[in-house]
Amino acid sequence: MGLFWKKSKRCSAFVVTTMMMFSLIIMLLPATVSAANTTYYVDAGNGSDSNNGTSSATAWKTLTKVNSITFQPGDRILFEAGNTWVGQLYPKGSGTSGNPIIIDQYGTGAKPKFQGQGAVKATVYLYNQQYWEIHNLDISNQTTGSVGDLRGVHITGADSGTLNYFRLDGLNVHDVSGEVNWIGGDVADNATGINFQTGWDRSKRTGGIVFDMSTNVLAPAAATVKSKFNDVVISNSSIKDTSFGGIIFKQYTGDGRDKNGNPSVSVGWGVRSSASDTNWYPFTNITIKNNFISQANTIYGCNGIYMTDVKGGVIESNVVAAAGTSGIETYYADDVVIQKNETYGVVKKAGGADFNGIDTDKGTTKQVVQYNYVHGNGDGILLCQFSFGDSIIRYNVITGNSRYQIYLHSDSAATSQIYNNTIYNTNSTYLIYGYGSYINASYNIRNNILDSTRSSAVLTTGGGITYHTNSYYGTGLTVPAGDTNPKTGDPKLVSPGTGGTGTEASGPAMSTLGGYKLQTSSPIINQGVTIASNGGLDFWGDTLYTGAADIGADETQVTGGSTGPTYLVNDTFDTVTTGSAPTGWTIANGTSPNAITVQAVPSSTDKSVQLSKPTASAKTSMSKSFGATSGIITIEARVKRSETTSWWCLPYLYDSTGVVAESIAMDTGNIKANVNGTWTTIQAFTANTWYDFKVVLNTNTDTFDFYVNGTLKLSQATMRAAVSNVSKIEFYADNSQTGITHVDNVKVYTQ
Repeated sequence: MGLFWKKSKRCSAFVVTTMMMFSLIIMLLPATVSAANTTYYVDAGNGSDSNNGTSSATAWKTLTKVNSITFQPGDRILFEAGNTWVGQLYPKGSGTSGNPIIIDQYGTGAKPKFQGQGAVKATVYLYNQQYWEIHNLDISNQTTGSVGDLRGVHITGADSGTLNYFRLDGLNVHDVSGEVNWIGGDVADNATGINFQTGWDRSKRTGGIVFDMSTNVLAPAAATVKSKFNDVVISNSSIKDTSFGGIIFKQYTGDGRDKNGNPSVSVGWGVRSSASDTNWYPFTNITIKNNFISQANTIYGCNGIYMTDVKGGVIESNVVAAAGTSGIETYYADDVVIQKNETYGVVKKAGGADFNGIDTDKGTTKQVVQYNYVHGNGDGILLCQFSFGDSIIRYNVITGNSRYQIYLHSDSAATSQIYNNTIYNTNSTYLIYGYGSYINASYNIRNNILDSTRSSAVLTTGGGITYHTNSYYGTGLTVPAGDTNPKTGDPKLVSPGTGGTGTEASGPAMSTLGGYKLQTSSPIINQGVTIASNGGLDFWGDTLYTGAADIGADETQVTGGSTGPTYLVNDTFDTVTTGSAPTGWTIANGTSPNAITVQAVPSSTDKSVQLSKPTASAKTSMSKSFGATSGIITIEARVKRSETTSWWCLPYLYDSTGVVAESIAMDTGNIKANVNGTWTTIQAFTANTWYDFKVVLNTNTDTFDFYVNGTLKLSQATMRAAVSNVSKIEFYADNSQTGITHVDNVKVYTQ
């Protein structure tokens, strides 16, 4: 990233000093007030500041002009795509509820670039403002020498009360050469750009996107008004190589010093002494979602996400890669959900002590960590709730971390519920580890798969740690004596150790993790303990529970005992030659121009049957018969329509005399089921999207349940016809219907 590209130090210092003085002069000039609900255009190439700015033909030119305007509610400030501005973007004014001020691009081409070049402390800056949206900008603040007190986007305030509504979306924030300031540590370890013992207010507030209340951090005096941010969403953005952190939230507390060493007046709003501390004043309703954050190319890039002083937060569906301390960390926070994220590649950088994927740290309560993919870090999940805290760690896939898959490191007042995680250890001699007084916190560890390919992996016991009804598998893995209901032996994961890596383009690689599901013959299906308030879904979004609880992150949706189902039909089509008819199925009217063949969809290792019927003709179908079966029969199939027109039967189920017992259809954009002889619309469907259907028939009561993508849609509905058995399944399009349909993973079984 060119962090240490050397030029003349004297020349560089002169340029930086001149630009910072110029920025200060501009900030002190009186601002012009704009008219409300006006769109302004800025064109660095062909604009002019003498223009009125209200059309692309009369665009402004410079940031100086934009920064001189006090914008009004409903105004839009549009920068031409493909242009570059050097300096600081600091427009004035605030929007109102329903009428925010919006910054965006216009025209086609690359996102407009804003380069601070280390001459301004923040490239994009707002102070004591609210109701702003910032979209589709490319932002950097890279020095040509050392690091400094720098940020890409800095939204801050002081003595302002509540500042509401910020939306940051579609930003590219990169190459921010921020220094690293640690709260504590030993000053003997200070190094270039790395400082220890800087206290709360000065620490960890440089990086890509920073929201903080920074009252008098650099020139301390008494703060007078409790202030906070409310209703912030940062989404769909790329944040790369921005030190200290990618995205940061911090409240002011008053422990800094000015340049003369004079202490500020402590207000304590940013620290939390207890769960009921009324002086703590957190930000509220903060969401960070669908972002790609990487610190791969900077030695100063520590955290990916550092969410402190927040009450009511969601961190969701982000990819965090190659951070240098923690992928995602919460600190002094309450009621935060961390879910559906992927963290990987975290190592130690810039003097930091940790290297974890996710960390619930000091003074954090009501922390829920669920549905995350944590792999290839130093530690997987760190529980570091110093002083006090409570957390729930559930339905995560944790694998391939080099030291501890779960690290127990909380003070004795903290409590953690750790359940239904799939932990697959390939690199370490530790699965779950803690030591010293840190194991005296309460850790309730239940329903987890603890699977290690490394022999004699450690499971720490003692203190406040309790194990119950976990699956233990691996050479020399010692089952904790306190687990009175252990499940030993192979848990029969489908293909553990497989799975992809999320990218900026793809997002979290959740769809690649089918190898961590349970085989239907797994001995730990329906063998877990029931846990109340469990979130309602497993890692893959399947409803909890089907039958008794399963162990691990996968709830298989299989009812009954643990001996596994008896299959009447079980076809994945993966081993059938591409282009051939599906083996063992009866094909009707499958010749040209129609075709019923196995195709490499969605992939060459996960094939499906394609039913193609380009013209109206005779019924085109694939069917399979099996022995007449009574009682509870479960039918599963994965289907995809290429269009929303026409009626396709997917599937129909018959008894031994040919009576249609039950039928499911996809018709003109809707999924339908036949209830007691009448077609019932279940939900809409989208073309070229896979849907997982499951029908559970009971021929004793002539009722059925119907699930779509694991969600129960019909419960104990009356079957189309009363029958005593089921003996055939069929997928087809009738005479007048046309189109293309894919069918995969067809199963018929009893339990």
